[in-house]
Amino acid sequence: MSRATKIALGLAFFGVVAWWLLGDDEEGGVLGDARQLIDAGVDLVVSGHRLTHAPYDTDTGVVPGSPQSLADQTSYDLETYSLARAIHSEEPRSSDDTKLAIGWAIKNYADAHYGGSITAAVTHAKVSSHSGSYGTQRNIDAAAGGGPKGPSDRYCATGLDPYDGDAQIALAIQNGTLPDPTGGAQYFDRSALDDNAAQVAINRAKDGLVVADVAGDVSSGLEFWRPA
Repeated sequence: MSRATKIALGLAFFGVVAWWLLGDDEEGGVLGDARQLIDAGVDLVVSGHRLTHAPYDTDTGVVPGSPQSLADQTSYDLETYSLARAIHSEEPRSSDDTKLAIGWAIKNYADAHYGGSITAAVTHAKVSSHSGSYGTQRNIDAAAGGGPKGPSDRYCATGLDPYDGDAQIALAIQNGTLPDPTGGAQYFDRSALDDNAAQVAINRAKDGLVVADVAGDVSSGLEFWRPA
């Protein structure tokens, strides 16, 4: 193999790594199919056994199969599975502290707005044909007015399958073994990645929310919001 070929292959490899680290977890089409394959291999090493095999459809953003039928394939109840799925979909490669904070924010949101049902909270969608199923946070469904950078469709992402590590965190949240490090936060934003972060902050304040101080080693760029 020539030196030029080795350099070209090296650049291609680092390009894939950069795309995986910095790219979008909710890609549609062929890119979405490829990303799901790469993520599954990496996550198996990082997070343990994969609980189900039902990633989102890269055309619609919707996960095939009902939430209950997917949970029934695991040893966990529906609420724990739904929380684990949301945790992994939102923060698949982050620290356990970050996953714990995300999970508690989701539970707090469900308690405040959906009578405590995490499944109802994370499967409600603005597009009626998507509602009741797991799926991408953004609407990537071109047939339903979405696209590669489509508008928000759900409160949070549930498009990726959870792993053992995610379920253990979800279970600890459900039974109260691990306390809430967010002080009651119900929302979270990735301000470092949001082109309109200032407006997001204004909107949160208008809704009576303030930035929460979060304990632990939480990923930089994440902001948590709790009722004032």
